[in-house]
Amino acid sequence: MIKPSWFDAFFILRPTLFFPSWTFFLAGYSRGEGSGAGWMLIWLGAAFGASFLLNQLTDRKEDLLNKKLLPRWGEFAGVELTGLLALFFLIAGVFYNFSPLRLKSRPILGIVSCAVGIWICYLIGARSADISYGAAILYGFPYALAGAAVSLLTHVPDLEGDIRAGMRTFPAVYGVKKTGMWAAVLVVICIAVSFLLSDYAILVSSLVSLPLFIRYMIRRDVLSADYAIKIAIFSLAVAIGFTWIPFLFLIAAYYPFARWYHLKRLGLDYPRFGSSDAVNSELTLKNAGL
Repeated sequence: MIKPSWFDAFFILRPTLFFPSWTFFLAGYSRGEGSGAGWMLIWLGAAFGASFLLNQLTDRKEDLLNKKLLPRWGEFAGVELTGLLALFFLIAGVFYNFSPLRLKSRPILGIVSCAVGIWICYLIGARSADISYGAAILYGFPYALAGAAVSLLTHVPDLEGDIRAGMRTFPAVYGVKKTGMWAAVLVVICIAVSFLLSDYAILVSSLVSLPLFIRYMIRRDVLSADYAIKIAIFSLAVAIGFTWIPFLFLIAAYYPFARWYHLKRLGLDYPRFGSSDAVNSELTLKNAGL
C-alpha cells in the first residue's frame, strides 16, 4: 500500500510552486523552436526546489504564525542557461531570503526581485529556444508585470503573521488599500503591453484576472486576494499549456496527487481555490485598520 509519508522529501520542496515558474519558462520557450522541454522542466524544478527550501528554512517564524505547511509536518543545459539559472537561484534563493539584503522584507525591492526572477525564468525559456536576448527581454516584460501584481497580493494572506514577526512586506508597510490599487494598475499595464506585443496568452489571462484584482481592490479581504492569485496563475498556466500540451497533462495529474498527499499526510485541504482561513484573516485585517 502506498503511504503518503513516502513523498515527504518531494513535497517539502513545495512542488506546487514549480508550476508558476514552469509557466513563465514555457512562455519564453514557446516563442521559438526549442526541443527537450521535459528535461528542462526537471532541471529547473531542481533549482526551484532548492530556492523554495531556502525560503522555508528562513521563514520558520513567519510560517508558524501564518500556519504554513513546513511547521506542520545540468550539464545538458549549457553554460549560458546554467548561468541564468544560477542568477535566478541567487535572487530567489539567497538575496530574497538572507541578510544583509533579505529582499522579502523590503516592500519595494521584494516585489521588484519577484518580477526580475520571473523575467529570468522567461529568459531561460526563450534562450533555450534560440530567441535573441533583445526579443526575450522585450516579450518577457508583461510576464514580469503580471508576476509583480500577483506577488503584491501573495503577502496579504500572511499579513497578520508578517506584522507580528516584524516583516516589512508591501502591505505591512503601505496597507492593503495601496496594495490592491498597485496590483490592479500593474495588471492594466500588463494588458496594454501584451496587446501591443500581440502576446495573446498573457493578454487573455490578464483580462480574465483583472475583474478579480479589481474585486480585491474594492473589498480588500483575504478571500478576494486568494482568488485573484489562484485564478491569475491557473489561467496563465492553462493558456501557456496550449503551446505545449504535455504541460496540461502534468497539471491534471499533479493536482489530485497533491490533494491526496496533503489530506492524508497533513490533514490539509490543499491545493484548492478557496481559503479556509480567509474569514479569520479578514477579521484580523479589519481590526488592524488596514
